[in-house]
Amino acid sequence: MKKNCFILLLCTLLFACSMQKKQLPVQVEVGEGLFVTLPTPAMLGHSLNVSQLISAQWGQTKQQKLQMQLQVDSDRVVLVGFSAWGAPLLKLTYTGERIQTSVMAGLENKLPKPQQVLLNLMLSLWPVSAWQKPLDNIGWKLTEQGLLRQLIDQKGNIVAEIRYQSRPATDGLIEFKHRQLNYIITIETQKID
Repeated sequence: MKKNCFILLLCTLLFACSMQKKQLPVQVEVGEGLFVTLPTPAMLGHSLNVSQLISAQWGQTKQQKLQMQLQVDSDRVVLVGFSAWGAPLLKLTYTGERIQTSVMAGLENKLPKPQQVLLNLMLSLWPVSAWQKPLDNIGWKLTEQGLLRQLIDQKGNIVAEIRYQSRPATDGLIEFKHRQLNYIITIETQKID
């Protein structure tokens, strides 16, 4: 009787373990209908706590500026965008296993999606080596030569160019130009903690 109970208990535990949901990698849209897995926060290789002014321009005359606070450690990325008067407009937390976002009510369609801001920052700041496997999975690549990075699609087209004023990247301006979507983002690091 004890042997049967033990076998039943063992089978139940094995079945329960096999039914647990598997955590899927976090993916963000990198091109129309094309998603890429993000590197983990730890793949940055160091902790970071910076205030940045992000300026975006698209079309002929549209511009927007957003004050950002970016914190990275081995466990998470926290990104908060503030208004000119200091109110948080958007917030994102990325743990490597999931992304949680919030945007101030009424601004959902006026601000960039927090996931896209994270993607652009990670493409700009994380080492090229951290992007190799995720981009290989979709046939894309990220190259770097001197102060220039290029995001290249599976056909060899340059999707985006990232130009650095100096190294490390947080010591100067970063210009992120998305050729296919026709927008430019300038990242100015203002304070490093």
